[in-house]
Amino acid sequence: MANLLKKAYNATWGKYVFAGMYDRFLAHVEKHGLAEKRAEMLAPAYGRTIELGTGTGLNLPHYPDTVTELVLTEPYPPMVAKLEEKIRDNPKRIQLTVAGAERLPFPDASFDTVAAAMILCTVPDPDVVLKEIERVLKPGGQYLFLEHVRNRDPRIARRQDLIQLGWYWFGNECHCNRPTLQTLADSSLEITDLQETKMPGAWEFIEAMAIGRAVRRPDGAPAKEPVTVSVGKAGSSGSSDCGC
Repeated sequence: MANLLKKAYNATWGKYVFAGMYDRFLAHVEKHGLAEKRAEMLAPAYGRTIELGTGTGLNLPHYPDTVTELVLTEPYPPMVAKLEEKIRDNPKRIQLTVAGAERLPFPDASFDTVAAAMILCTVPDPDVVLKEIERVLKPGGQYLFLEHVRNRDPRIARRQDLIQLGWYWFGNECHCNRPTLQTLADSSLEITDLQETKMPGAWEFIEAMAIGRAVRRPDGAPAKEPVTVSVGKAGSSGSSDCGC
């Protein structure tokens, strides 16, 4: 039954509304500053680079010339179709691979940079994705991320929890209330740069955003110290992760 429901969703809302109108949905926040934040996130990218969950390719104009090879991955067929249109005439050296972030068809230690914008909210298990990112990164390689996250304001975090179910279906399985910063802190990757900001022009319940850089520690480096991130909580539990 669940598979039938998902197939019906993908063939209707997923294809014609979520993917079909994705760029239009984001046009307001892109124009009000999200495009600049994408460029800020990607500015350190270099060498052989892979982007996870590329979607319709909104990051493409922002990759710097220091990227020598760009591999794009996207698992959702309606998004792949949109992405193929955008890269057809792109002058950059681009490879498109249909694959999910949980299982990348690339060898260990094969990329200098992994980039992703607003994917840790949607994947079923962010911990699995972060382990896969670490696997494909070269020792010392970097993970560049832009995520909308669980709001530190408990009042807004409670709203995120309340609206989550409806947002999940509207946003194609997005979890707007996930504590993504803590998930990143708990991973084996080491966060070296982090900016907590707001998605310009966004609704309050998805405006909290984090832009940053994490690295795969060199082989043989001592284990990193545990990090606790304080995030907005609803009641006594309130732990869920956010991106979108």
